[in-house]
Amino acid sequence: MEDRIFIDALTGDTLTFMLDTGDIVLERGEGELQHVRSIFFPGCSMINYAMPLTTAVFDTLFDAELVDGISVLCCGKILSYEPNGDEVRRAFEEELLDHIAAAGVERIICSCPNCVKALRDAFASDPRMEHVEVAVLPCVLAEAGYRLDPATCGLLIKGDPEAPVLFCPHDSCPDREYGELADGLRALIPEGMWRDPAHTRSRSICCGSLPRAAGKFEKADKCADINGTEAVDIKADAIITACMSCDFQLNMTQSHIQCVHYLEMLYSWRIDWAQVGQWMKLRFLFKDTLGAIVKEGSSSGRAFKGLDDKTPAAEILADEDVSFSETNTNIIGE
Repeated sequence: MEDRIFIDALTGDTLTFMLDTGDIVLERGEGELQHVRSIFFPGCSMINYAMPLTTAVFDTLFDAELVDGISVLCCGKILSYEPNGDEVRRAFEEELLDHIAAAGVERIICSCPNCVKALRDAFASDPRMEHVEVAVLPCVLAEAGYRLDPATCGLLIKGDPEAPVLFCPHDSCPDREYGELADGLRALIPEGMWRDPAHTRSRSICCGSLPRAAGKFEKADKCADINGTEAVDIKADAIITACMSCDFQLNMTQSHIQCVHYLEMLYSWRIDWAQVGQWMKLRFLFKDTLGAIVKEGSSSGRAFKGLDDKTPAAEILADEDVSFSETNTNIIGE
């Protein structure tokens, strides 16, 4: 696979995606930002788990004139898990909004459900953002006429392009308020190829990522197990998600059924979870970054305190985002 070079629309940094190694080389930019009307915002989990898909989706959107650029910045949500997280996140979001306004952005197409919610929450308090649309990738792709190919799904799920496939959609916690990713996911799947489990949309069961982030591993495994069991109950062949973090969690912590991200099916490229490195190896902020190869003369990276930290803040946030009732049917969250 050839390396890809991008200029981040919100920072001006030059980024080289080394698709064969999964590394990113960063060279800090200087000067004013170019005007961009619409940008693709893949989010940290997509960059870390599926860099080839990140570049492929950008090419699709750019070729269709749906975006003018890309930004690999973090949305800021993960900063809440650091010590003094609220203050750190607020400062980052203020800088992010300044850059979005300076670049003249009118639409941001997000791949990640967490990014959708985080950006919309941040935009709500800034009058400059009233005209900026936060769009969700599966809806944009569905509106552009894309659909999953049954033969590709049969080949990737069962090893047989002629084999029928039934998907069980999994709806992520941050999308409960909007339901747009849930709509977009189902719009991409051909009729007759999906069936809802017992808990969906506003009543969906967390994949387990949030409790795992806080070190609540038993609770995390329980979440994943219920999702797997409900997919088996409807005789699905695979769980399908619109969230890379959910895809990771449901593949790594439940053994009932395989899980895929819809982009794996759309682009006929499976993520090899056995080869995925430590989660969140790469993260991009404005002045600091994590995991990138920084060219000489650019600012250095930072030691990022991420999701593995069992800090009180992380525990509180996880408890707010997901909880069980005694019967495991009342699942609440952001």
